[in-house]
Amino acid sequence: MRATSNRCRRCLRTTVWICFFECLFIAVFKTVIGLTSGSKAMLGSALYSLTDLVSAFLLLVGLKVSARPADSSHPYGHGKVEHVVSLLIGLIVLAGAVGLALFSALSLYHIDMTALPHWIGIWASLACICLSEIVYRLVICAGTHAHSPALTAQVKHMQIDMISSYAVIIAILAAEAGFRRADAIIAMLESVHVLFECSKMLSKSVSSLMDASVGRDRLDAVRAVVSENPNVIGVSGVKGTHSGRGINYDVELRLDGRRTIEECNETVRALEDALTREIADMEIVRIHYHPEVGDATFGGRSQGAVS
Repeated sequence: MRATSNRCRRCLRTTVWICFFECLFIAVFKTVIGLTSGSKAMLGSALYSLTDLVSAFLLLVGLKVSARPADSSHPYGHGKVEHVVSLLIGLIVLAGAVGLALFSALSLYHIDMTALPHWIGIWASLACICLSEIVYRLVICAGTHAHSPALTAQVKHMQIDMISSYAVIIAILAAEAGFRRADAIIAMLESVHVLFECSKMLSKSVSSLMDASVGRDRLDAVRAVVSENPNVIGVSGVKGTHSGRGINYDVELRLDGRRTIEECNETVRALEDALTREIADMEIVRIHYHPEVGDATFGGRSQGAVS
């Protein structure tokens, strides 16, 4: 996660903390309102807010733990701690979603007519929407100016949460209009959606911990930048894995063996600068080069870290 200036870095840290406390407040607030008003749709919306809280927490982890430099025990850095945390919390959210889905399904057949959702749920949802909209605009601004893909991704979670708040309003209005099962049905739909989002989060966490490769489009983008350098004879291979805060790339290429070692190293440094400018989310790039003269080759390697 890169910031263009000290001001952007300060704004980024402040925004992440604001986002975290906003998600924490809304998750607790919706849970309390859902339990006191009897709205199962509100409890389902609280699950959405909990996933926002998870995402905001991971942003904090990314700024703190993942920023630690590599050491002898962790030569590739500490970025994968995000995926471990994501996996554990994803399992907790998954269990909660299953419980809410089962509870909502049972309530379809056993509706307590004296405990229908109260109008307080509508006012609570409107308050959450207003607060989320304010923080939503702040997150967009900070993510754009700080060039933070992680913070930009948080925007998607907040959009889903606001949609769930609108769903609560619809559910309560429908219940008040006489469609008594609307609240439970919408709660079930919200639970299913949370299960779907959790499954994607768990799958991504497991894949990242297993060092699954990044998408072909990202690898092709790195290959294209490297190939533009006139001193590069060819690109033998490009690999990329998620590190937590960003992506680690390994690039293997061939250079003209008639050039000196120092000239080859200068080419590598130029490639590192070009990749830093052109490739988003790059955490570390390791460039392996093989100067060639006819059938004779010798190798070298360079590692560049992007902060």
